[in-house]
Amino acid sequence: MGDEYLERQVDSAIGNIEIEGHDIPKKEKDLILKTFKKYKNRLGDKAIDSLLYGLVSEIEHEEKENARKK
Repeated sequence: MGDEYLERQVDSAIGNIEIEGHDIPKKEKDLILKTFKKYKNRLGDKAIDSLLYGLVSEIEHEEKENARKK
């Protein structure tokens, strides 16, 4: 998977998230790309997908908890 393809995929995912009303700063986008590039050959795509899915799930959980506390 080339770096340009990966960046387009991340941009696409971020665009979908922004449509839902969440903003993803460039710093976070760059961190996602850096993490994926660093570990993709060592861990494989499925492990990285699982990591990113876990991060998204944790963020969603925190948002629900914060909304519940308000």
